[in-house]
Amino acid sequence: EKDKEKKLDDDSTSTTVPQSAFLGPTLWDKTLPYDGDTFQLEYMDLEEFLSENGIPPSPNQHEHSPHQSGLQQATSASPSVMDLSSRASTSVHPGLVSQNCMQSPVRPANRNTPSPIDPETIQVPVGYEPDPADLALSSIPGQEMFDPRKRKFSEEELKPQPMIKKARKVFIPDDLKDDKYWARRRKNNMAAKRSRDARRLKENQIAIRASFLEKENSALRQEVADLRKELGKCKNVLAKYEARHGPL
Repeated sequence: EKDKEKKLDDDSTSTTVPQSAFLGPTLWDKTLPYDGDTFQLEYMDLEEFLSENGIPPSPNQHEHSPHQSGLQQATSASPSVMDLSSRASTSVHPGLVSQNCMQSPVRPANRNTPSPIDPETIQVPVGYEPDPADLALSSIPGQEMFDPRKRKFSEEELKPQPMIKKARKVFIPDDLKDDKYWARRRKNNMAAKRSRDARRLKENQIAIRASFLEKENSALRQEVADLRKELGKCKNVLAKYEARHGPL
């Protein structure tokens, strides 16, 4: 009876000890060499990692045939590993970054290109003060005062106007000068007066505008002369620099 009890105890202890069915090498037996200078971070596919170590991705794959496992290993052996050593090791600890990466030259920021300037917004300082009487003669009564700095004329308005010859006077006897005749005369006289006033107003405006443009033109010419002098100085300095240090 004692021998039977000992055998039962031995059988119970042997069944309680867990044993792994996997006969391949274990992961903890492998040692990974670590060196701060030669350390490289690589992307590893999970399925390929499991297939290399003989671990099935799911427990159901234990029941598959060896042929199917071979096909899985062949498909998992496709080039799915991507070496990230060529990239900047941003995910690595800062202490592992090489000194060459830390001392890489910083590229200068892009120069801010100036926005285009509307020529209409440029104002040239011109010492021009028109006579108030001339402005009054160039302005329409009851409307805004004429400004020679802003008023512009079209090409049609600046064309030379032909000389208008007066029509010959037709002698009409006094007995034929009835009410219709005098009404027609008054109407024609008013139209001629409006035409003369409009023409005189336009001529005054063009004259004041031309006077302002003459002043502005002389100021612009002086500014261009100053800019050319400054440009000549800059060219001389640039030529001396290139002669000493080479072309830019």
